Amino acid sequence: MITVQNTQKIREISEAVREKLPDFVSKHVPSRLPTFGKGTSNYPYAVTRIRAMRVKLFPRDAYPRFMNMSLDEITRKIGESEYKQDVDELSREYSGINLIEHALNRNMAVSFQKVLRITEGELHELILEYLRIFDIEDIKTILRGKLHDISEDQILQTLVTGGVLRYTFLSGLVSKSLEEIIASFSDSPYGPILKKFDGTNLPEIENELDKFYYENLFEAVGFPGSADRKQFDQFVRREIDIKNLSLLLRVKKYEAIASAGMPENTCVVENTPSMIIPHGFALDTDKLKDLCYDDFIEAIRFTPYWDAVGPVLDGKDLASASLTEAEARLTRYNLTKATENSRRFLISIIPILEYIIYKSNEVRNLRIIVRGKSVGMDSDLIKDRLVIL
Repeated sequence: MITVQNTQKIREISEAVREKLPDFVSKHVPSRLPTFGKGTSNYPYAVTRIRAMRVKLFPRDAYPRFMNMSLDEITRKIGESEYKQDVDELSREYSGINLIEHALNRNMAVSFQKVLRITEGELHELILEYLRIFDIEDIKTILRGKLHDISEDQILQTLVTGGVLRYTFLSGLVSKSLEEIIASFSDSPYGPILKKFDGTNLPEIENELDKFYYENLFEAVGFPGSADRKQFDQFVRREIDIKNLSLLLRVKKYEAIASAGMPENTCVVENTPSMIIPHGFALDTDKLKDLCYDDFIEAIRFTPYWDAVGPVLDGKDLASASLTEAEARLTRYNLTKATENSRRFLISIIPILEYIIYKSNEVRNLRIIVRGKSVGMDSDLIKDRLVIL
């Protein structure tokens, strides 16, 4: 009989089976474990463990030091940190930037799997659903790579496998054709969306995958009656706002560049409103659709996100505005809000979500530094892309 006490053992066995038999698993093994009721969540234990993991992240003053190091020095420094085991084991197969990329991604995946192992009940289910975003991103990465003839090694370097889909399964897809990749997901929840891919509509497919992810996430949250679910709900909705604003910033910059001589407030990308992800926090769907046609900078001035992007946009031509800096500022805003709420709600799901996005950001920062240095990018350009709190 399955009880709460042996849930952890079942989870470990399930994970081991899924790792060894990815192709079989993708069709036959359910991706979720049963939830045993709201009373089985282990918030105090999980949050304590997560805070211990949070302390091991690189402090903010580590990044200026990384900027002054060579690639070999960065590799050595990373190899002396929380990433040591990953660097040591992968050094048998990789070296240089390839070693760093693979070590960063594997460590992040292992860290998120650890988060799942130490959470139980409703808490585990919510975190599991949240981490599926990495499945979506990995699927997009593989499709983009295959579509643009990116080498298999380069695609593998960017796989994170922080969600349900394991590296063994995803890496096996990289050597397949686009048709075979889509067929591999035919019996999965992503199958109906991927079947619409015709080789020319990847942005639309990616957008549908994002919408599918958030719809399923809100279905898992249900009615946010408890304080914890309300915080989770707001956390996710704020992420949606930032995703939508990033989309509109790109669209409006493209319009500013492409629509010279066209009437004002013309929406060059006609299907932009259909690409907006619903259920935002401060920006509902109607408001975002208005932003598509209104004076974008003036309209965004009256949103909670103006303090983040205002310095990049205020008094400037959108055609010359730095999207990289704007998106970095939005990411920093999201991290700041997560930290504020984590301090307010000490024993809740928020400290765990905070760790996930901080860990993701650490890997993102380190990847930007090593990639930038490997191609001789100017230090100021690298710094502009980093998000440091």
